[in-house]
Amino acid sequence: MNSILDRYLDRVLVYANKPGPKAEAIRKELKDHLLQKVDDLIKSGVPREEATLEALRQHGSPKIIGYKLRGPFPWIDIRTHGTARGVIAIGPRAVGIFAMGGYAMGIFTFGGFCCGLFSVGGFALGLLFAWGGFGMGGIASGGMTLGVVAVGGMAAGVVVAGGLAVGAWVPYGLHHGNVISHYTPANVPPLLKSLDPILNDTAQITDHFAIIMPAFLLTLLAFQFLLYREGKRVASEDDWLIDG
Repeated sequence: MNSILDRYLDRVLVYANKPGPKAEAIRKELKDHLLQKVDDLIKSGVPREEATLEALRQHGSPKIIGYKLRGPFPWIDIRTHGTARGVIAIGPRAVGIFAMGGYAMGIFTFGGFCCGLFSVGGFALGLLFAWGGFGMGGIASGGMTLGVVAVGGMAAGVVVAGGLAVGAWVPYGLHHGNVISHYTPANVPPLLKSLDPILNDTAQITDHFAIIMPAFLLTLLAFQFLLYREGKRVASEDDWLIDG
């Protein structure tokens, strides 16, 4: 049964993705633990031919154990399943300084649904800046936006520009369609007026959507390629024992 145990450890180390010396140390520690567990099961009455499989089932999925062994916050964490956590995190769900995923949370985030200081995605929530199909943040740019400074096809906020713009102050020179502005050029407070340059820069970002979109797509392709490569690396080991 040792061959099954060794195969299990191979799977754990595939997901742990540790360098050689660390991998060998982990293998030895886990193997000693599992062999002790096998002995305990045999002593408790489990038939010898079943004890190894039972020990592995109790220990858990190689995928879960392996990912736990990566540490709390590595420099790079790419996962095909679950939540990637690292300085650079890429996966279906990602948490990191730079996070890319279907769901991404961090400082610089990119994904279908993302939340961070700077966010770009389908649904982007950014404390400082958000750009996406729906963007919400301090400065928001995209299709539908909500922010302190907001620019979009439909935009709402404090200082706003867009096709349909609703805000406290909509500068007359920047709107493109229907607007609802609480203030006019005659009575707009200086503080709101001082945000016009930021609004103008953000409006230019939206106006140059055709330039931004290729960069967006290239980032998406790079993200998908890294996930594909990680999937190929994991799939190079036959997942025949436990698929958690």
